[in-house]
Amino acid sequence: MKAAVINEFGGPEKLQIVEVPNPVLSDKDVKIKMKASSINPVDWKIRKGFHKYTLGSNFPIILGFDAAGEVVDTGKDVKKFKKGDLVYGRLDKKFGKAYAEYAVGAESVFALKPEKLSFEEAAAIPLAAQTALQALRDKGKIQKGHKVLINGAASGVGHFAVQLVQLFKADCYAVSSFRHKKLIDELKPDVFIDYTKENFKNRSEKFDIIFDVAGTETFLTCKHLLARGGIYITSLPKPKLIYHKLVSLFTAGKKVKTLLMKPRGYELDQINQWISENKFRAHIDKVFPLEKIADAHTYSQEGHAEGKIIIKIG
Repeated sequence: MKAAVINEFGGPEKLQIVEVPNPVLSDKDVKIKMKASSINPVDWKIRKGFHKYTLGSNFPIILGFDAAGEVVDTGKDVKKFKKGDLVYGRLDKKFGKAYAEYAVGAESVFALKPEKLSFEEAAAIPLAAQTALQALRDKGKIQKGHKVLINGAASGVGHFAVQLVQLFKADCYAVSSFRHKKLIDELKPDVFIDYTKENFKNRSEKFDIIFDVAGTETFLTCKHLLARGGIYITSLPKPKLIYHKLVSLFTAGKKVKTLLMKPRGYELDQINQWISENKFRAHIDKVFPLEKIADAHTYSQEGHAEGKIIIKIG
């Protein structure tokens, strides 16, 4: 099969389109013919070697965690899906391996693709939307009436987080630049803060949750904005995180939490319900063919993408 692989860590030019063996199916796996994937920052961070000491470097490596496609085979223990089903999910294999014509993942990470979604729209959702959901619901314990600030509101994770805050009937303060105002206006947060004109850290409000999607701040720079018992959440741990957690012990119950997203198909089932009610959607910035994967990585690394960058396969 055709796949985008790297044989060494480095820049986008290390990505090559080559022929590789088809993935092996285990008893609990679902094999899909890939239609679309997406770019997440973790993909190019792995490519650059940021995670080589934790994930290893067993080249060739196929990157990509988001998957949308058609089921072509199932393991003998799979009960939920059958050949021909159209599914999407966040792959649970090492490095993901979605940048290929075929991919496999555990049955538990997939959900049926809503009919109203294209494969490209479906591929935009799993990793980013589940990251936002797990951050706000599980780490932040979001409740009706909470004041929630999303720093990086126009990003892949951020634009999903803005929608989720409203679904949980909390007040949303969306931080982004004016260049993304059209998208932010469509998402309808309670307050839009243009960081090119205003430093949100100077505001007088106290927040129950600050979700620093952009990773430009720390608990120490934001703790004065937190209400008593408020929670600062980041999915981009800083080197001094342990020190920040120690500091939080002396801040009237304020907390700092990090997130390592877990792929859960049942969460996508819930997202499907919101999609069917027109309460949740993915915003796609650009679509690249698999053959232009290096260009997609370059664009993602520039840090100005609005919503999600999609890889069309096949």
